Amino acid sequence: CFYSRNIPNLFMAGRCISVTHEALGTVRVMKTCGMMGEVVGKAAAVCVAENCTPRDVYEKHWSKLDALMRLPGKARRATLNDPIVIPEDALPEAGPYGPPTGLDPAKLSGVVVDDKDARTKGNWTEGSGLKGYVGYGYLYASPDSGAEATFELVAPRDGTFSLRLAYGAHPNRGTAVPVHISMPSGEQVVRVNMREKPPLPQGFIELARVVLRSGQKVRVTLKTEKAGGIVHADAVQLLPLDR
Repeated sequence: CFYSRNIPNLFMAGRCISVTHEALGTVRVMKTCGMMGEVVGKAAAVCVAENCTPRDVYEKHWSKLDALMRLPGKARRATLNDPIVIPEDALPEAGPYGPPTGLDPAKLSGVVVDDKDARTKGNWTEGSGLKGYVGYGYLYASPDSGAEATFELVAPRDGTFSLRLAYGAHPNRGTAVPVHISMPSGEQVVRVNMREKPPLPQGFIELARVVLRSGQKVRVTLKTEKAGGIVHADAVQLLPLDR
């Protein structure tokens, strides 16, 4: 949508884009137009390096443009023949949902599994009204609805770990939410009162302490039976204690 249909060597950008009039209403804003210019500049670099036309970039050299687009915005090179330099303060590539709107799981200690990566069963609703959540929001389900959310964590090394659950406290949350823990040493069920504020930093509560070997798995499943209120599923953390 950025090259001319009848002029072989012409790129366009900004509001000069091949879209319907309905689409133009959303793509004509400044940030999007700026990104168009960045992409066209990289596509033009591919044309020069491969001695090809704009149309050839998509048809024959798409992988090269895709690699350039995945570079941080601060990536630079003086000429096409110079190596690409990425400054130390360049931001990493955003995930499939964009940057987290809450606590970034990648910046929390230990192994953290967000609700986006949990396996769910039954009816769960996405929410973000209770602030302090991990990632992009959280899930919640009605009591005794049969809904389940399972988080699977893998031990990064041998050691003793604190197994923790993150949730947002609220007066309508369950007073006895059943949390089923499956670990190499056996099964355990912990009841959590989600009306009380989590006692640990960053909104976590400790469920158990487990001894694991590298590669061993722990599964944490939140269920709704006799929960005494709405079940809140946000994140699970496996934090090493013997650092």
